[in-house]
This record gives sequence, C-alpha cells and structure tokens, in this order.
Amino acid sequence: MPRGDDGGRKPPLESTITKKVMDQAKTMGWWVMKTHGTTYSLRGIPDVLVIKEGKAAWMEVKRPGETPTKAQEHRMRELAKARCPVCVVCSAQDARHFLEAIG
Repeated sequence: MPRGDDGGRKPPLESTITKKVMDQAKTMGWWVMKTHGTTYSLRGIPDVLVIKEGKAAWMEVKRPGETPTKAQEHRMRELAKARCPVCVVCSAQDARHFLEAIG
C-alpha cells in the first residue's frame, strides 16, 4: 500500500489539536474556553477564547494545510477590527508563539 508524502501518518484530528492548544494556553496561565457552534452563537466564531490579566484573545484551530471558512475569516476580521488579538493555529507550538507575542 502506498504511503503519502507525510510518511504514511495521518494528520491529527482538529479535536486533538484543540486539546493540545487549550492545554498549552492553560500551562501559560490563560483562562481557556472552547466555543461551541449552536443556533445561538455567532456563525464563524473562533474555536478557543483565552483570557489573562484582563486581555482576551481568540484562536481558530485548523488541521495543518486547512484554511478558515469565509464565515470564520469574516468573524476574525471583526475581532481584529475591535482590536482583539485573533489568529489561526495548527499546533500547540503555534498557540504558544501567538500567546507569547500578545503577552
């Protein structure tokens, strides 16, 4: 059976990445909440909200190589316009770099 360019390993599930991202943020002292898409929430809201010392930030979690939907891009632009840090992360390392950069 042929193996793919990734050496035959499947990319991690988004839920696995999300857990690692949340664990990383908690380790860094952030309060962490996973958002859930419901009929009562805003369409496209990022996956993870973090708060530390009165500062809130959002992270949209994606599998490597995946990109946000148009609704997610729209919501992230709205948050950025409101001067709220927001980014797309594909790993706990991405989350750590983002959270270190914003303080």
